[in-house]
Amino acid sequence: MQVKLDNMPVRFTPDGKLYVVDAIAALAQIHKANDLWKTLQKEKPQVKQYVDYHHGEGDKPLPITDSDGWNHIQDHLFDHLIETELE
Repeated sequence: MQVKLDNMPVRFTPDGKLYVVDAIAALAQIHKANDLWKTLQKEKPQVKQYVDYHHGEGDKPLPITDSDGWNHIQDHLFDHLIETELE
């Protein structure tokens, strides 16, 4: 399933988990959300505990999370973005 948030597609698995990179792209309004996700994992490695991987489109498994996990990831993402702006 896919929904659009601010004209950015966010995919969901059949069991309701969202694709992390899609959600980051919609929230931050960027198209290179994968780069931001990689940076976030390096700088805030605790986000990895909220992620599972889904084998969907293509060969590479994609990070997914439930709503509780997204709330935690989103908090770390906001902290990262604020810290980056202050530098």
